[in-house]
Amino acid sequence: MKRLIWAAAAAATACLATAAVAQNFGRQPSAILYDGPNFQGRQTTIYGMATNLPSDFNDRAMSGRFQGRWRICEDSDFRGRCQDVSGDVANMNQLGMGERISSLQAYMSGGWGPPGGGNQGSWRPGGSWNGPNNQRPYEGTRNVFFPYPTMQGYDIAAGSNSANAFCRSQGLGSSAYYDSSERSQNAVDGDGRFVGPSSVLRDVLCRRY
Repeated sequence: MKRLIWAAAAAATACLATAAVAQNFGRQPSAILYDGPNFQGRQTTIYGMATNLPSDFNDRAMSGRFQGRWRICEDSDFRGRCQDVSGDVANMNQLGMGERISSLQAYMSGGWGPPGGGNQGSWRPGGSWNGPNNQRPYEGTRNVFFPYPTMQGYDIAAGSNSANAFCRSQGLGSSAYYDSSERSQNAVDGDGRFVGPSSVLRDVLCRRY
C-alpha cells in the first residue's frame, strides 16, 4: 500500500511539474525545426528562444513551422547572418539557411503596441493605471516614474533603446533614467525579441514630452 501511495504521489508531482513547464512556456511563441525538408525527419521544438541549438540540431534544420514571428541566425547567440521568418517554411534553402541555423529567437506577440496592449498595464495622465499595484507609476511635473516596467508580463532587457521603447509605449517621451542592477532569466529586448537571461530595466523615468 505504501508503495502505491508513493507511486501515486510521484506521478502527481510529475504532472504538476509538467503543468508548470507548460504554463511557463504557454505564453511564448513556439518553433518546430525538422532536419529534413517538407517537415520530415527528426524534430525539435523551441519556445521563445534558443541562443544555441542542441548539438544534434546545430546546422541541421531544413524546414520549420513558426508560430508568430522569429529571427533565425547562422551563428550562436543570434550572431552572423539572420533572417526573419513566420509560418511554415518547407525548405530552408529557399532562404539560404538550409543546414545553417545555430540560434533563433521569437518576437513578442503584438510587439510593444499602444498603452493597454497585452497585460502590460497602461498609464493615463492623472494617475489612471490598470496594471499590477507593484508596477504603479508615479507622476511628477515633467516625468513619470515606473518602478517595475514590464511588457506583456515579461521583464525588459536593460538598455537605452528598450527604455525609450517602453516609455513611448506608454504614450510618453524618451527615458531620462533607468536602473539595470537586477537580472531576469527571461526578458525581451527593445525590438520585442526574447533574449533570455539579462540585466533588466528597473526604476525607469519617462519624460512627458
